[in-house]
Amino acid sequence: MAEKLVSPGVFTKENDLSFLQQGVAEIGAAFIGPFLEGPAIPKIVNSQDEFETLFGKADGTYYTPLAVQNYLREAGTATICRVVGVGGYTAQNPLLITVQSGSAAGAGIVSASVGFIFPTHNNTLSTGLSGSAATTAGNGLLSSGDIVMFVTGSTSFSGTSSVDPNDINNIEAVFGTNPRGAKGGYVYGFFKNHNVGFNTTTSASVVVLDDQNFVFDAQEGVTPYIQSQRISGERFNLFQFETIGVGNAANTKIKIGISNIKAAGSVAGTDYGTFTVVVRSFADTNKKRSVLETFANVNLDPNSPNFISRVIGDRKLTISSAGKVTETGDWANQSKYVRIKNYNTVAPIQAVPFAHAAYQLPISMSTSFANMMPTASFITASATGFGGIDLDNNTDNQIYINPIPNNAGNGSNVAFGLDVSNGGSLSVGSTSAQFVVAFQEGFDGMAPTVAINKGSDISAGNTQGFNLTNSTSSGSVAYMKHINALANADEYDINMVIAPGVTKADHSYVHTAIIDMVEARADAFFITEMGDPDVNISTIVGATLAGGLDTNYAATYYPWVKTIDINTNKLITVPPSVLLPGVFAANDRVAAEWFAPAGLNRGGLIGAVSVLDRLTQSERDTLYEGKVNPICQFPGQGIVVWGQKTLQDKPSALDRINVRRLLLTVRKYIASTSKYLVFEQNSSETRNRFLNIVNPYLEGIQQRQGLYAFRVVMDETNNTPDVIDRNILKGAIYLQPTKTAEFIQIDFNILPTGASFGG
Repeated sequence: MAEKLVSPGVFTKENDLSFLQQGVAEIGAAFIGPFLEGPAIPKIVNSQDEFETLFGKADGTYYTPLAVQNYLREAGTATICRVVGVGGYTAQNPLLITVQSGSAAGAGIVSASVGFIFPTHNNTLSTGLSGSAATTAGNGLLSSGDIVMFVTGSTSFSGTSSVDPNDINNIEAVFGTNPRGAKGGYVYGFFKNHNVGFNTTTSASVVVLDDQNFVFDAQEGVTPYIQSQRISGERFNLFQFETIGVGNAANTKIKIGISNIKAAGSVAGTDYGTFTVVVRSFADTNKKRSVLETFANVNLDPNSPNFISRVIGDRKLTISSAGKVTETGDWANQSKYVRIKNYNTVAPIQAVPFAHAAYQLPISMSTSFANMMPTASFITASATGFGGIDLDNNTDNQIYINPIPNNAGNGSNVAFGLDVSNGGSLSVGSTSAQFVVAFQEGFDGMAPTVAINKGSDISAGNTQGFNLTNSTSSGSVAYMKHINALANADEYDINMVIAPGVTKADHSYVHTAIIDMVEARADAFFITEMGDPDVNISTIVGATLAGGLDTNYAATYYPWVKTIDINTNKLITVPPSVLLPGVFAANDRVAAEWFAPAGLNRGGLIGAVSVLDRLTQSERDTLYEGKVNPICQFPGQGIVVWGQKTLQDKPSALDRINVRRLLLTVRKYIASTSKYLVFEQNSSETRNRFLNIVNPYLEGIQQRQGLYAFRVVMDETNNTPDVIDRNILKGAIYLQPTKTAEFIQIDFNILPTGASFGG
């Protein structure tokens, strides 16, 4: 109803135009590639500390963490896409070393499985390893300590070795523990602390085991089932802890402590018992604890605000090969390290965590050999120390923290219970009732024998350990999960994509897929690589001109550079895409996206020490004509990006990075603003609200030297009755982007004596 005005006066009113989004949230780059640890789905981080908590510190193993580190020095947000292995591997016919003491004719024979030798990368036998062992005459294994061992692989070893950890020729010293060691086999596990009373009549044997099948994708670490106290003689499985991160590193990053266990009905406000969960560093000890997180007074009541799944979280995201992200679980993850898994909804109300199920074996073998393995050992709980697996004193237990192959079983391992390990003396509510549990099953999804090729060693079949030969290669499948996920612009808001180590020359399938993805999104820019550090100028220019690369959503640079890894203090050679994200972010911070990330003012490569090719003016010309941006080392002025061309063939405003990124920025803003117009009335009021947001925004860009001129049209001229009848709100934006001064020409005119300068 219109306002009725009767008597004269001055009338004011407010028009609320603020319901439209005034801008977009901070948007960062997406980094696709391997990392030391962390979740295997795209994850947004907002600081270097958060990145290192989730994905570990850069140590020079991979390029991608270094790229993130350089970027976050200048920017505040990044999307981390950790590529992990798919399909796993098979260790063919590893060797089991067993020993036996006592007389075959008498009592007291003791047998044990004391070590495993897996094939290294050198092993080329289709049957894996073979070997034999015999005790040297008159010597026992733990006195003089030697056995004669013969192990064959592609590289054979024949000679003296030992299972005596104090012997300089013990199996670990002879074969090493490196999967890429020089011999055909490496020690996968060696129970050095185990003592079964060997004497001088000890004999040894080497047994060839069946294949060890780790044929599954990378996965999270998980604890054995946390179990209840005995209730009417029975324990109940309650839940498991699962790591947020995946991979081998997930097993050795943290462990879980449970303490302050209170009986059901003893705490006001709940009929359930309560307990405290602490996330501890795996490397800490009972005497020197490193507590990362504490969740106090949680319970197993699904209706309570202190319900363990609600307090810690149980939400899990998985990503399919098509990039589809699926969510399971009910409660958001409050822990940075773990989530709750397999919560038992039918456990008795009086159940509290008081035990856990048996640990699995780290190797698959027959029952007879499995029962000969040293079992995971536990320590007694006390008021000052956690019970449970002994990781402080018995290094043998760490063998159980290895990835677990298919069908490993438990062997002779038994469950741990506070009411058993302490002679049955502990009860719920005791101050000594506390225990620690470790993680198993975390797995990288790939063979540890695979080299992590970088630099000149990069090939189609191996870049940083991943095979990107073609569309069906395991590495390509792993990369495509994230590329396909990032294609969903509604789910992941990014403005740049970096995949260090992925080159056009060797990995064309993945390289092309990334370009296709950013072009389809039309709101992100790809900093790409054409080849390894040995690629020459003519080759790289030939690839950009004749290789079918014609896009203004990507740019490439030459040559590779050397930098110092600040975490290892080592000089390393890296592709330009490791340092360029930092250049782009610094440019945006001190200027704006529509300024060129190049030149002495904004193009300096922070951290670069030298370039692999000192370019001449002629070489810079050749590169720039070939759509390749030179990286130059100028004496006294540092290492600088000296170009800003996209990979577009046709000369236009869009063949320059600053113009393309201007349009990306404007497009994101307009798209974000326009979302708030969907389902609004298609009327002049709605159009004016849009104009009242967009015009000031573009005026701001114009004032900051991003535009010469602009015009926004959203009125009756383009919103005709026919358009409105089709439920369409149409707008048109016309921009004149500013150009950069890339070629500065100054004429010096020499005048005769006596000539005058006009005033």
